[in-house]
Amino acid sequence: MSKKFGFITIDEHGDIFLDPDAPALTDPLQIEEVHYNLRLTDDFSLVTEFQDEEHLVESFDHPLHIISLSFKDKKIFLRTKQNTLFEADNSKWSVDEWDRFNGLTTSKAPFVLTDNAQEQLFDLSDCFDDESFVADGEYVATPPYFIDTLHIDKSNFWSEIYQAPENPGWNLNDSAEAFKDMLPRLKLPKSRILVLGCGEGHDAALFAKAGHVVTAVDFSKEAIERGRQKYSDLENLSFYESNIFHLPTEWNHSFDVVVEHTCFCAIPPEQRNELVRLYRRMLHEEGQLLAVFYTMEKRSGPPFGATEWEIRKRTQEHFQYLFWGRLRNSITRRMGKELFVLAKKR
Repeated sequence: MSKKFGFITIDEHGDIFLDPDAPALTDPLQIEEVHYNLRLTDDFSLVTEFQDEEHLVESFDHPLHIISLSFKDKKIFLRTKQNTLFEADNSKWSVDEWDRFNGLTTSKAPFVLTDNAQEQLFDLSDCFDDESFVADGEYVATPPYFIDTLHIDKSNFWSEIYQAPENPGWNLNDSAEAFKDMLPRLKLPKSRILVLGCGEGHDAALFAKAGHVVTAVDFSKEAIERGRQKYSDLENLSFYESNIFHLPTEWNHSFDVVVEHTCFCAIPPEQRNELVRLYRRMLHEEGQLLAVFYTMEKRSGPPFGATEWEIRKRTQEHFQYLFWGRLRNSITRRMGKELFVLAKKR
């Protein structure tokens, strides 16, 4: 049974909602309470204290939208659109793929600079280049947002994790709660389904047991062997050991549904656009993407984090969204981090 949580939503503009169906907060004291208690926990959950209770925060982008900044005594002060003031942690700045500056405050709250704030940063800096800026004499590094992990693109990296004594964090030994909940509601006709990065095949088995014809792919020989052993009784489930980016060309445009769950977060982030194109290429013209994305502020991996903003940025040209929403019925350690997306190929 999942622990009960309160939730607060922050939309793509940085506006705060206690209830998604109610107006955004406008009371300065309430906004300050949410903002000043925001923090990123050690397990990369985003939380805040509000009215003496801890809430999980579902933020579409980095939660603090900075509209202006100032330098003083080698410190960088940040002002949000709601006029709350923070100090930046000068060791936590980074730049994302879209050249947006972001980081953490000294209170561990994630922020992103608006265009105006970014222009102001350049104007105020003593100097700047592609990897840093100097603020009031203080050198501030601005590395790429994601931190590389060596050998993540090698199959034995993943097999060795499966062979370790402890169970991998992504392996639930069961299908995702989202798929168990949504599959009966979707009422899919018998479909050809592709599961990418299937692991031991728990999600693939769920769809196969529902009568679909399922192909499950993983890079790890160990994972594929375990899946074949666990689900050998399912004749409509086939396992295929391969790098997902090296799938046979005859698979192109041949699936009704592509299932995404912990694949997007596992690959090197620089391959994410290629993965989105792979989703689309595997689907026929009326095909659909059925996805649970792992949303969290985590620069290193696997699993690597993502914001809803990033996921939309990468997918919007290729897919039309039929449903987009955070999940609130997951296991405890994933609460506040899972995004369910159903989308049709454009």
